[in-house]
Amino acid sequence: MRHPQAPWIEFVKSPEGIAIRCTVCQTAAVRLAPQQADQFVRNHTEHRSDAASHYGAGDLVARATKAMGITPCTPCEARRRALNEMFPRAWRR
Repeated sequence: MRHPQAPWIEFVKSPEGIAIRCTVCQTAAVRLAPQQADQFVRNHTEHRSDAASHYGAGDLVARATKAMGITPCTPCEARRRALNEMFPRAWRR
């Protein structure tokens, strides 16, 4: 079955617990309690079914500035794209 909020997460319920797998990064876990399965889904919420599991340098800068409360503007988006082109695999999830 697919998770309703995260379709890239597959899971199977059994009497022993929940077996769960992220189809983007191929991480899997078995015999989880419902709370542990929820945590697994939260850890993998940044994945999208159509996205790669790599983040470029521009994505990292954008996430850091957003976390500091800086709102993105048009030059920020251009900088993000340029950095992603120069360094497309700065961080692998």
